[in-house]
Amino acid sequence: METVKIAGLNVPVSKFNPGSLGSDLVETDSTVRNLSNILYPLLEGKPVLLVGDAGVGKNALIYYINYKRKHPTARFSFNEDTLPEDLIGSYRILMDGRGFTWSDGPLTSAIRSGHSFVADEMNLCPPHIIKRFSTVYESAYLELIEGDSSRIYCGEGFNFIGTQNPAEGFEGRKPLPFDITRFFSVVFIDPHTPDEILFILKKLYPALSESLLQSCIRISLETETRVVTGKLGKGDLEKYHFNIRNLKKLCNRLLGLKADTSELQFREFWNFYVEPFRKKEDRDFQIELLLSESGLKVVPELPEPSFQVHKGFLYCNDKEIPIRDEDKAKRLLSEVPLPLKLREFSERVFTAIQFQENVLIEYSEEQDPQILLPLFTEISGLPLETVSLCKGIHTSDIIGALKPIDGSKVDWVDGPLTRGIREGGNILITNLEAAGAELVEKLNMLTDDARSLTLPPEAGRNEPIQLTEDSRIFALKLFRKSKSTATISRAFRNRFTSVLFPDLEDESTLTEIISFYLPGNSLILKMVNFHMKVRDLAKKRTIGSANLVPYLFGLSNLLFWKDHILRYADADGGETGLKETAVRGGRIAYTNQIADPKERMELEKILDFQMSGIEVESDFFKILEDRKKKL
Repeated sequence: METVKIAGLNVPVSKFNPGSLGSDLVETDSTVRNLSNILYPLLEGKPVLLVGDAGVGKNALIYYINYKRKHPTARFSFNEDTLPEDLIGSYRILMDGRGFTWSDGPLTSAIRSGHSFVADEMNLCPPHIIKRFSTVYESAYLELIEGDSSRIYCGEGFNFIGTQNPAEGFEGRKPLPFDITRFFSVVFIDPHTPDEILFILKKLYPALSESLLQSCIRISLETETRVVTGKLGKGDLEKYHFNIRNLKKLCNRLLGLKADTSELQFREFWNFYVEPFRKKEDRDFQIELLLSESGLKVVPELPEPSFQVHKGFLYCNDKEIPIRDEDKAKRLLSEVPLPLKLREFSERVFTAIQFQENVLIEYSEEQDPQILLPLFTEISGLPLETVSLCKGIHTSDIIGALKPIDGSKVDWVDGPLTRGIREGGNILITNLEAAGAELVEKLNMLTDDARSLTLPPEAGRNEPIQLTEDSRIFALKLFRKSKSTATISRAFRNRFTSVLFPDLEDESTLTEIISFYLPGNSLILKMVNFHMKVRDLAKKRTIGSANLVPYLFGLSNLLFWKDHILRYADADGGETGLKETAVRGGRIAYTNQIADPKERMELEKILDFQMSGIEVESDFFKILEDRKKKL
């Protein structure tokens, strides 16, 4: 029998092709110790339960073992809504509607095929659900009572491996009860020491200097310590986590962008260890850390971002994004205003896109990232699928389900997420904070190194569907404003690169944005001044003081206003018609929502006064008509 040596043990080799997942694992002292602790019970056919912090490499160890021994891995992410049929299988209706056929679930399929089965995040599932297949880890067989009641035995090659995060620091998760874990060989996965992290990074990125890698590690460890001790990010009401996954993304960028100066290195340090935090005091605290590590005295001034489309690529300073349609890319760039703040934001997003990172765009209620989304999600020329989440939405609505397709015929119909993966395009997930437990855990595999999604048995497919190399995942998420508001876990956040949508509510930025759509310096100045005046009054509760919830006015109000002017202002109405249109548009966008009649009247007086002072340039309407044609 052919064998391979793993952590000093001779392990039998299978004859399957397991893929490349796990091939980049670096064997350190703790890795060898963890591998040895796993392999002994695994080779004896005993079930194994791996316990460890998020990102410590629990799945990576199993992928590595199976990569070395050429053995397939079936992985299923458990959650609070997992049902027995999700794992074991179910009957599905034939297309003609005249009968049923049985479809194995991932656990049943792994038992039949002799593959390893990984029960990821097993402690998220209620124990009474796990006990439905307790015979698998107790007695090595499964009774298909949902199917033909036959008994299938766990034969050669099958292993049952569970994983769980510890209860501490994981939002109230409970460990599996002893009456389940007593059948497992429980292995706590030791985290890597700083020296081991350095050894791993040196193996993976030999071109980066040891001193630079040490700086990266110190920044990461200190940032995580600050988060855990409550010195950093506490006021954000978000859950942050920094580990070797962030370090690998950082090193990929430093190497790929040839960041060989302190200034360029500082830029990438900022993107991972300052950018996720939204409070000024947190950012200043982190900047001090980065300056001390980089040896710089002040935050470096870097060239302003600029964009060019040339020979199949979009260039943004030192970034390059492959595109399929140059004309479409140029059109998208010409259709959005790009003041400095939005160019800097765009540069951060494009950097994440280049390095195949999942992008999480976080924003406040007053801001409007929709204005720029087509630039990121469509510029590559790949098809785009949008997944809009909300509370109470069923996972089957997103992933797919059996549905009538033609009269009495029934077949599997892809949901938007599955359809986007099959099409090989980009996927945009909106309202990520509204994702339920079941969907989030399914997204775990999609957003980590596996980049795949396991479909339910009724889909009639045992193998996960895979994201293509060119596909990117974008997600939108609102800032959390109170503890009662839902958010994502720190483990799930760690799978994304967070980019904060900038605050655009300064006079120069707003003026530049509106100037992109409308001519006339006088009109634009009056609109921006009124917008900022209303925002200030609402913020101080000068208006809306009797309301339980204060009024909010953001960029979307100003854009609604300019849309009204673009639609209705024309040369026939002249200067008088323009002023009337501007006043009407201001009422629609702002004052009509004011509940108190006196407050509404006062705002309308301010609006009338502002708009009465508009000075219309001689070529205003000619430029306006040209803008209408372009937009």
